[in-house]
Parts: sequence; structure tokens; C-alpha cells
Amino acid sequence: MKQILKSIVISILIWEARATLWRHKPRIIAITGNVGKTSTKDAVYAVISQAFKARKSKKSFNSEIGLPLTILGLENAWSSAKGWVKNLIEGFAIAFFGKEYPQWLVLEIGADHPKDIEKVTKWLHPDITVLTRMSDVPVHVEYFKDASAVLREKMFLAKALKKDGTLVVNGDDPHFIEAVKEIDRKKIFYGTTPGASVEILETEIMYTDGPVPLPRGQYAIMRMGETEARIELCDILGNHIMYPIAAACSVATVLGIQSNIPLAFCDFETPKGRMRIVPGISSSVIIDDTYNSSPLACREALRTIASLSLRGKKIAALGDMKELGENAEKAHLEIGKLAGETLHTLVTVGEMARLIAEGARKAGMATDRIYERKDSKEAGKVLFEILRAGDAVLVKGSQSMRMERAVEMVLADPGKASDLLVRQEKEWKQK
Repeated sequence: MKQILKSIVISILIWEARATLWRHKPRIIAITGNVGKTSTKDAVYAVISQAFKARKSKKSFNSEIGLPLTILGLENAWSSAKGWVKNLIEGFAIAFFGKEYPQWLVLEIGADHPKDIEKVTKWLHPDITVLTRMSDVPVHVEYFKDASAVLREKMFLAKALKKDGTLVVNGDDPHFIEAVKEIDRKKIFYGTTPGASVEILETEIMYTDGPVPLPRGQYAIMRMGETEARIELCDILGNHIMYPIAAACSVATVLGIQSNIPLAFCDFETPKGRMRIVPGISSSVIIDDTYNSSPLACREALRTIASLSLRGKKIAALGDMKELGENAEKAHLEIGKLAGETLHTLVTVGEMARLIAEGARKAGMATDRIYERKDSKEAGKVLFEILRAGDAVLVKGSQSMRMERAVEMVLADPGKASDLLVRQEKEWKQK
């Protein structure tokens, strides 16, 4: 019965969202890929909101219910029946009587199951589609036949472009480069590949001054045509974060608003739990990447901590990576090998993460530097005992592992958890 009611609510919300698009005719930027969707959505919004009235998907509102909620400007009512009735009534008023509406919508669109994106594209046709990045072992693959099926699903959004629309493509991603060849639309590419419309020329980590230097952010030099721009991001780490910035610069190029770029990123923040630099206990630093995990994202995060110049230890607390299907065992072992080659200390959380520990041991990491724990709170206790001044700890895992709980236990100021960490809403806290 509950599932039937959910389907009815979703159908009504989609009907209201379609009516809203028909009445107001906003221009649409749709973003998909396997890695970096939310950061790209936020970066694109940061740029276009300087020039236009715009709305973006909240948090990771990229599902069959999140998308119409974004279009209608409504909140998730979670398990409140009264809240959903209120949403349906407000949605009807917005769809048929609303007057004010954004000029642009920036929509993140994901796919947990086959046909998720295909169904959306029967009624949503973007002006710009941004393709972020695929991975050899994508998340959510357990519901698809193989990784190629995931890619095909993502490409429905590219094929749904309006005839005069533009494809903004990660030029370093071989999967998307090959897939877009068959699409007859204007295309621009971004990335580190020479000749890209927006080229990442250089990116480096910035450090604090003082007796115990710690990472404080990342900068990049971007080339856009004949001009170059230095973009600094504070409290964020990782070369891969520059891909969302480059995608946003590409959108700005399409719209002719490149002059807005320096101002757009002055106070830019990535979403919580995505390679955020957070102060830890004992003058340590936490690289909070707890929102989710996939093999590609985990490799990038480990390479980032490996590249740091520190006086202290390099530590990681890594939880299970979910929804990998038959690729799970191999993926966890490979992550463990990389961890063993790059870290001083490893803490694992969960059953599958035991394979990360096994991979680290095979790579030569000493057994007394590997801690295997059943849940994130147990991992937090380990971190609380071992963190010292100048140490850096990467914390990462799939959503269900709730690795933000480990971060909360080693925050320099635990009272700031609700401002700094992901999944701090009452609904999540109760799970």
C-alpha cells in the first residue's frame, strides 16, 4: 500500500512539474555522470546565478521524486503524510497559478535503476547537458547488466538535448568522448587535454603558515580561449574538484558570461562530505569525504592525501563501497593495495572493507597499523586515540556506512557538527 501511495504522489508531482515547465519555459542545464554530479551542479549554479535568476537541485535531489520537487521548488516531506499532501497542493498552485519563476534550472539527474533517466527524458529536454565523469566500476551498477548499460542510461540525457542545445563533455573521460560521437549537437570539451575549450593548466594544494603546516585548499589555472584565470578554492582538496569548476567555466563560455567567473568562486563551497577540509582534534586535519564512495572517487581521494606535504601521519578510515555488484571484491582489494602503498595507518569499517585491509597487508602495510572495525563509531574511537598534531585523516565510505559519525568524534569543535557534516538532519540522525 505504501509503495502504491508513493507511486501516486510521484506521478502527480511529475505532472505538476511538467505543467510548470510548459507554463514558464525556463532554460535547463541538466547534469549527469557517475562521479562529480553534485559538485558540478553547485559550480554551474555559482556561475550562472551571477547573471540570471536561477534555481538548482537541493543537495542530491536527482531521483524520480527529487527532480519534480526541484522544478516545483518544494521540500522533501520524508515520511510525513501531511507534508506530502501539502506539497501536492502547493505544487498545483505553482504549476497553474504561480507567477515568479527562475530563468534557469540547474538539475542534477542520476540513475539508480535502468530507465530512470530514459523516463525523465520523455518530458525533460535540456538546453545544456553536462557530462561529468564515468568510472570503470561505476556505483549503482548492481541494478544494471554491466558498466556499459550504466553509460547508455546516462546518454539518454545527452540525446534529449534541444536541437540548438550544447553538450558540455569531460574531455578526459574516454567513455563519454566515445559515446558523444554519434550525437549531432554542438559540443565543447573541458579537462586537462590540450586543446580543450576549457583547459585545466595547473592545480596545486595551498597550505597554512605556521609551525605545523596543514592543507587549506586548492587552486587551479584555467585557460578559456585566449584568457587564463586563477581560481582558488578554500577548505577543499583534490585535483578532481577542478573538473566541476572547469565544467562551470564551460557553461559560462556557452552563455557568454565568462566575466562572472572570478566573483562566482570567491566563496564557493563543495557540498558537505565531499573532500572538505575540517579541523580535527590535537591540531590534526580531517579530509571529510563521507557523502558516498566509489572505486574511482576513493582512488582519487587516496591519491590526494598521498600528495600532501605533512609533518604528521597520513591516515584513512575507509568504509564499505556499496552497490558494486560482482565487481565489489576486486574493487575493495585494489583500494586496499593503494592504501597500503600510500598511508601510514588504515582503519576499515564494514564486512567488505575487510578486503581493503587485506589488500593493504598484501601491499606491505604493517599489521599493527591496520584497524578493522564493524561500524563508524568504533572507527571514530580509534581515530580519537591515534590522531596527533600535523596528522591528516581521510574519512570515506558509502552513505549507509555513516562515516560522518567517525568524523564527528574527532572534530576540533564537535559543536559545529551540524554546520560542517553531511546527514545532520533529524531524519538522518534517527536512522
